[in-house]
Amino acid sequence: MPWRRAKQEVKMGRIDGYFTAIPNDEMNDYAKLSAPLFLENWYWFWHPRHSGPDSSGKVRYGAILGSHQADWFNSQNYKLEVEVSDIAQLVQLLAIGRIDAVLADLEEFTHTASRLKLPADQFEQRFFRYVPLGVYFSQLRLQQKPGFMRHFNAAVHLCASAPFALAQSEQQQILTLLLSNAQQLARSNTLLEAVQQQNLAATTLAEIRRQDTLWQQQLLQGQNDGSLAYKLLETKASAQLRNWQANYSGLVTEVILMDNQGANVAISEITTDYWQGDETPFLSVFGQQSDYFIDVVEYDQSTRRFQVKLSVPVADAQGRHSGALSIGIDVERALSAND
Repeated sequence: MPWRRAKQEVKMGRIDGYFTAIPNDEMNDYAKLSAPLFLENWYWFWHPRHSGPDSSGKVRYGAILGSHQADWFNSQNYKLEVEVSDIAQLVQLLAIGRIDAVLADLEEFTHTASRLKLPADQFEQRFFRYVPLGVYFSQLRLQQKPGFMRHFNAAVHLCASAPFALAQSEQQQILTLLLSNAQQLARSNTLLEAVQQQNLAATTLAEIRRQDTLWQQQLLQGQNDGSLAYKLLETKASAQLRNWQANYSGLVTEVILMDNQGANVAISEITTDYWQGDETPFLSVFGQQSDYFIDVVEYDQSTRRFQVKLSVPVADAQGRHSGALSIGIDVERALSAND
């Protein structure tokens, strides 16, 4: 069923939902979007002979008929010069100059250009946005089945595709922006002393897990003053992380300093867990050869924000790993930073 017809059928109550769907303000009165099944990585592509989508002159846009990109162009009142049946046609039209610019998923476009034996430098490209693809369920059906969306979102990872990793070029942009400063922060005397002090306490893993459970319970109960999380937030080391984060004006979303078992030593924001020792940002750098690690892209359904985590080891005076530093990054801001 075409997307436009599916939307109309949901509005009229004839079907319960449709997928895969992108966020659409027009649908919010009639339906609710689930957690994402997939993520698409939309880029602008244009020929070097043209100045691209920001040109002050006329720009001839193209899209695949019935695609999410075509819907986006229409919603933004862009005039489409052509609508074709597949991505190969779209890439070829761009290559010969029949159109000036297209929006496409990065992996799909580059794979198609390679298959068509078109050189990589034949096109300019620029990150535009990540797009979550989920299921729009009708508000009527959700009212009839309270709790359904919560259960669906909790299980959607079983249907989702493999974790969404940044392309190599995108990872390099993240590293250029933040790696040097992150490593410098990890060498701060205040942070090193806080990690050393916590490591010397030699807390057992069983006790750390008990504190982790208490941490989560206190947050669920809405405890503020006196809770483990808020006490930690008031330390000198946490204040330094908070100030460091503030310098990035929204680019950095959180900073977590961990000890040699992955327990929180300092935090810039309240975290859902006290113990990070079983998570990839800690395991991928502590005691490993890597100087850094960039995790897969995560999507926050409530804020519609995409985040990646950059982790670096924390080392003592002898160069031995004593902890780890994890930095949450708004990936869309990071990839748009040089625009």
